[in-house]
Amino acid sequence: MSTNSSTTEPKTTVDMAAVRQLVDRAVKAAVPAGQMTMRKIRPESDYGFPEPQPLAGLQAALSVARLAQNQAYTFAKGLRGEGSSWDEIADLLEIEWSEDYARRERAFELVAGPASTISYDRYVFFTCGGPRGCGERVTDRGPYNGYPSDNEDGHAEGCRRLAAEVEAYRREQDERERRDQVMDEAFPLVTDTFGKETVQRVRYVQSHGGRYLGWSTSETLAVALVLRDDEQLAGVGYASHQEAIRRIVSGMSNPPRDPAGWLATVRAAATGLRD
Repeated sequence: MSTNSSTTEPKTTVDMAAVRQLVDRAVKAAVPAGQMTMRKIRPESDYGFPEPQPLAGLQAALSVARLAQNQAYTFAKGLRGEGSSWDEIADLLEIEWSEDYARRERAFELVAGPASTISYDRYVFFTCGGPRGCGERVTDRGPYNGYPSDNEDGHAEGCRRLAAEVEAYRREQDERERRDQVMDEAFPLVTDTFGKETVQRVRYVQSHGGRYLGWSTSETLAVALVLRDDEQLAGVGYASHQEAIRRIVSGMSNPPRDPAGWLATVRAAATGLRD
């Protein structure tokens, strides 16, 4: 868990027009001269402009894309050195949730590159930087273990950045244990079938990267309310929480006398968060 993330800064605006021009020039530069052709504006025109033949252009474009991707991974290593976590780098690399991998681990594997044929291990090397950095060269073996100190070698003794990351990890674990306790205490208080099913649906969304299934409108609204997912509510056509809870309650065979209290109990059972 990073304590000095550069990803909290405003995102840089990219000049896409300039990028397109640079990519076009890079692709054309990668195509052998003999595989360029002149494309006329009109068949009868004497004027045209050079462009790659389709196969040569495709091969050149893929080569440019691979080089650009490798350059992105180099910058990702720089972010890791400045203090960004692998979770934050996964967000920046726009790695989607999958059942096949943990996003933070996938980010590390992409940035680290292929495993060594000798040890079958991956490593990322960076200089411990940022306001709390110790300045030492660090070997990062990936976010597979719990404590950051189990994943990184090379920090100076008493490194403030490493100590802050370990403390953040401990707080995260303590918060997880607290929420687990709240869920265990709240779940028996959810006595209606729809409430229990909502708890399970919420847990599904949480464990599947925010992915909703093809539930009914009331079921989707209940999950979105528990998660305070206003974007999902709007997508279903409900602008307010009050409107959504009225829709849910109207379809229940045995509606609760206190809808707000029912929702709070379901939220505690599903997420460990108390209102």
